[in-house]
Amino acid sequence: MRHIIMPLLKHYLMPALVVIQVALAFAIICNVTSLIKQRIEPVIAPDGVGEPAQLVVAWHIAAKGHPWPPSRLLDVESALAYIPGVAATSIAGSVPMETLVQMDSDFYAEDGANANAAIYVGDDLTTALGLRLVAGRDFTGEERGRQYSDVGINTSGPALITRALAIRLFPGKNPLGKVITVGTGAGVGRRTVVGTVAHLMRNQTSGDSKSDLDYSVVIPGIPGAWALPVFLVRARPGFDVERLAISVRRVITRELGSELAPGLVPEVQTYHELRRQALARPRASVWLLASISAVVMFVALAGIFGLTTYWVQQRTRQIGVRRALGARRRDIFQWLQLENGLLIGSGVLIGMMLAYIINFWLMSRFEVPRLSPLYLPVGAAIMFAIGQMAVFPPANRASRISPSLATRAT
Repeated sequence: MRHIIMPLLKHYLMPALVVIQVALAFAIICNVTSLIKQRIEPVIAPDGVGEPAQLVVAWHIAAKGHPWPPSRLLDVESALAYIPGVAATSIAGSVPMETLVQMDSDFYAEDGANANAAIYVGDDLTTALGLRLVAGRDFTGEERGRQYSDVGINTSGPALITRALAIRLFPGKNPLGKVITVGTGAGVGRRTVVGTVAHLMRNQTSGDSKSDLDYSVVIPGIPGAWALPVFLVRARPGFDVERLAISVRRVITRELGSELAPGLVPEVQTYHELRRQALARPRASVWLLASISAVVMFVALAGIFGLTTYWVQQRTRQIGVRRALGARRRDIFQWLQLENGLLIGSGVLIGMMLAYIINFWLMSRFEVPRLSPLYLPVGAAIMFAIGQMAVFPPANRASRISPSLATRAT
């Protein structure tokens, strides 16, 4: 090992440049990979909505003056149900991917376990959204038809929760029949879990941590005193959804046109399109960050290749002497690979500290999550792979140098 380290210390400029480049590339790749994971989770996570292309969402609807009472919203829903090709309808306070408003609260189990979860209030959300029930039962007709004087969050009754939330609040236990409270203190709503659904994504996806992306609670009933109701209309299989969306817009305009707040135009679109628009920014961020990673890795590869090639050329005579003294081609190749591995390893160690320095700066300025230690071995593996790829061509050429040619080099 001494015969490898001493030349590096004696001629330190080129090795130092390789170490610095590796450290910078490692720190950038670790942080960018962390950001990609954060941005890509809502894009690839299941939202729980079945056959999204068959679902029409009417939102961005606001009353002129006081919010509509539940009875008025039911009149509109009845008109929507009479449209040809409709399989199911629902009134809701909000739905996944509808980012204009969000309902959420901290939910507590009786043993003290708690989690923040999105709240979806509606009269037939299970059918309209196409949720997959994995345990328990759906709401009864009486439960679905309950009309609230407020949005319904702080009242007691049944609830459906996602499987992820059930695991969080009741680890290792059957959640059916368990009671969850909406917040703490006197007079809070108490909800009995009657069923669990496979998935239902929350409609607030911009937070730092996405561990709670699938924490949602469904409450049956029609919200009252809610300024921005949403109407869901599911088409029958095979029915023209674009034609249905046009009919939904006509009904909304006919039923609520004179009662709509001035300046607000109702939005009517398929859930598939709504999801595409809601996730456009995270998707673009993923592509941008992935491009940055690719550029950094290419620059690192080219830089290490150039520096290593120059470093090998400067030692052509030394390589020739070793060949003349009996070193085999394999010995020369392994020597240069090991030497490069030491430089890459030194750069990775420095890069680990630099990665956390950059992460702390990003946390203070842009509220990004803390860098997980799991990214360090991933970044190290990437840098070692890049380093060995970069050194392979010059090391292979150096191992082919004949002793006579090398010793004549000046």
